[in-house]
Amino acid sequence: MLTFNQGYNRAIDITGVQSTSSDVVNLKADINQGLRLLKNAARRYWTRQSKTANLVANQQFYQLPSDVVRVSEVTVTANGLVFPLKEVSSESKWNQLNIIPAVTINVPTYYFVRGYNEIGLWPTPSFSQTSGLNVAYEPRMADMSLDDVTSATGVFVNGDTTITDASAPFNEAMVGRWLNVTDGTDGYWYKIATFTSTSEIDIENSFMGVSGTRTYLIGQVPDVPEDYHMAGVYYAAYNFFLKRKDSATATMYYNMFKELRDQYKSTYANKSTGIVKDDISRLKYSIFSVPPNTMV
Repeated sequence: MLTFNQGYNRAIDITGVQSTSSDVVNLKADINQGLRLLKNAARRYWTRQSKTANLVANQQFYQLPSDVVRVSEVTVTANGLVFPLKEVSSESKWNQLNIIPAVTINVPTYYFVRGYNEIGLWPTPSFSQTSGLNVAYEPRMADMSLDDVTSATGVFVNGDTTITDASAPFNEAMVGRWLNVTDGTDGYWYKIATFTSTSEIDIENSFMGVSGTRTYLIGQVPDVPEDYHMAGVYYAAYNFFLKRKDSATATMYYNMFKELRDQYKSTYANKSTGIVKDDISRLKYSIFSVPPNTMV
């Protein structure tokens, strides 16, 4: 695994840019952009997010999360049943749909994304339901720019998720970053789950290394599989040499970036490692039944 700061240092080595140079800003921006292009190639299935909102009676539009890039699936829950909604992609068709008189039981069957931050339901729900609206989406990647926390020493316990450090280096912003023991006793990375105090945090998974006082680092890590963390570095190097009209070197690093992107797309563009198809072509459902019943 490679932290953003480690990737940035790799880019410094490749390009020869001085850490005090104005090119540093461009390098960091290009690393982030390269990682975005990588994620977009596979439609972000690796980082799929899902959030819920309360359904409100007679309310048609709802605010989308701020990190939404594309909505992938929408469901509503009514009477303990989960109903998948079908997207209306055309604003004209959406407006035509809303001319249709409301039916007696207003369980939404369609959704429409308006602009970049709102989602509409049709028909408008006639009932309120706590956490009744669920939106799955491809998330926007937040820019990374922070240096790693290094030369820290904490107490780790095998099988436990709590890590303590008497020097109090922790803060709330570290939630979501990754931690790695650097003394050679454990080679795994752990995502920080919760912040308890400046001297105590919890990781998502139990510590698998040897118990004891250990040196560690904490850093921002790209939210793509670790095999592809160098993609942003290659993309930054490509832009650096392209601006200096070194087309041969620029092309070399672009091809290295493209190779990782293509591998990532091939491996992670599907939601699972295998697809099982059910023969449902013979089934037809009545839209007037709640829940749907098979029509013969």
